[in-house]
Amino acid sequence: MGQQPDDTDLMLSIPTPEELGLTFKEDEQGDIWATHQPTGMVQPFEPEDFPQIMDLAGFPAADYPIESAALAVLLDAMRRGEACEQRLGGPVDARVEVHLSPNQMLASVVLFPPQGRGQDISSATLNKALQEAHIVRGLIDESLAELTSETTCRQLRQTGLPVCQIVAYGESAYDGDDAWLEPLIDEIMDRRPQMNAEGQVDFFELGDFPHVDADQALVRRHPPTQGKTGWTVTGKTIKGRNGKDITLSAKDETVKLAPDDHDLLLSSVAGMPVVHEKGALVEQVLKLEEVGLKSGHVRFDGSVFVKGNVNPGMKIEVTGDVKVGGLVEAAYIKAGGSIEIGGGVIGRKAKEERGKPLKDANESTTEAYLHAGVTVKARFIQEAKVKAAQEVVVQKQILHSNIKAGIKIHLLGKGAIVGGLAEANQFIDIGISGAPANVQTHLRVGGTDDLKQESTKINHKLQQIEIQKSKLKELVAKIKQLRKPITEEKKQQILQARNQLQAQENSLYDRLAKIQEEIKERQHARIHVRKTCFPGTLLEIDEAQFSPRNDLGKVTFFLRDGEVQMR
Repeated sequence: MGQQPDDTDLMLSIPTPEELGLTFKEDEQGDIWATHQPTGMVQPFEPEDFPQIMDLAGFPAADYPIESAALAVLLDAMRRGEACEQRLGGPVDARVEVHLSPNQMLASVVLFPPQGRGQDISSATLNKALQEAHIVRGLIDESLAELTSETTCRQLRQTGLPVCQIVAYGESAYDGDDAWLEPLIDEIMDRRPQMNAEGQVDFFELGDFPHVDADQALVRRHPPTQGKTGWTVTGKTIKGRNGKDITLSAKDETVKLAPDDHDLLLSSVAGMPVVHEKGALVEQVLKLEEVGLKSGHVRFDGSVFVKGNVNPGMKIEVTGDVKVGGLVEAAYIKAGGSIEIGGGVIGRKAKEERGKPLKDANESTTEAYLHAGVTVKARFIQEAKVKAAQEVVVQKQILHSNIKAGIKIHLLGKGAIVGGLAEANQFIDIGISGAPANVQTHLRVGGTDDLKQESTKINHKLQQIEIQKSKLKELVAKIKQLRKPITEEKKQQILQARNQLQAQENSLYDRLAKIQEEIKERQHARIHVRKTCFPGTLLEIDEAQFSPRNDLGKVTFFLRDGEVQMR
């Protein structure tokens, strides 16, 4: 194998400046100049060999950086055999670039290394660059000192790579917290049936209404806090918003401010506390001996207790609970909370229906109507319409009525449903269904028609939202195409419209997900008859139906593979 050429051999293969007709000189500014006088001899060499040619002339390339464009001009003249004098380059001082974040809360610098005999970065040069960029606050002295240190200067020369560093931080502004009201009472009560020590539902134990005595603390006001001012690295002040205040005052005579603490609201009377956005008040339960001609119809923002009966033709509409000690006869009661009837509920059929068997609850004309936002409880229900958002609980029996519960229908002990329609979304739990005389009795659970209809409506709304979003996108595209500036107000209107559509869409998708969960839950709905299920009973779970031909004992009906099964 041949011996590899060393550096000396390589240098000898490169023509000398004299052979090329080149001379070099340095001017007063430190720039390097090359003069070419054709020698008549062609000496081939590569452009990358030019730094070595400069070294042979006593001008090391490390001290005299060459500009590629200037070198190209010189080499072109040499190829054409023309005489020329060309500036090749000169020393390049270290350079500073200052960068500012869009919110002016952060400033950084990039140091580019010097070239050749260029000057290292100095504190004066760095400070001047920061001043020209208007960086006047939040400067980090340690960072500035490090950038101009000997270590950094040496690093720049050795690596030839720029150095980046953060040199200033702004201080953020903070908004104060708004004043807020802290409720000091427990407004929530458990309105579900209460369990006794034996593990059975106690029909009469409903739990108490929320109650306060006079001079009891209701609400405490927490004052707003002050905002904190901040600033940017350019010296701009950023104001922090102070929290909004709330004036705590007594809305009526049922409440008062504490004598030694005007941030504390007290009750003036005993009753039911209600917290609102500006404080609280105390609702006193309306107590009546009976509801009839003497009292007139009852409409009350709170709860009502009737010691006796609710007479035919009367109405009670309240936002809270209704408790009736006696009977409700052919009356209308609507409550935002629960309805408890100590006696029973009796409706009246129209004259043309009297004496005729009730084939279906939808065919009856009843005048007794109960609608509760939570639970309906009664000793018995006869020829009435009853609707409860959660549960219907009856002690004795339900006769020829139309009953609908959001969760379940429950009859205690041997309680029976005879005739009519009883519908619950999840569970019907009764002692007896129907009667030996094959009375048509309809029990329904797990129906999903309402959820499917709601799902269809939501999907239609989502389609409309998608159309509106497309129109909004078209509007934005048209504005961009016209390339005309729009007002800030118009821009905010477009952004607000987009955000509103997105919020509506998210809300509808959340509701769709909940509907699917509810549909799955209702598929597990069941009907439990603890004693006897008589023929004439129509059992319906979702869309499947079953009617027994013979008496059945203790049995539970459920849905499997689209059919009603029992165990």
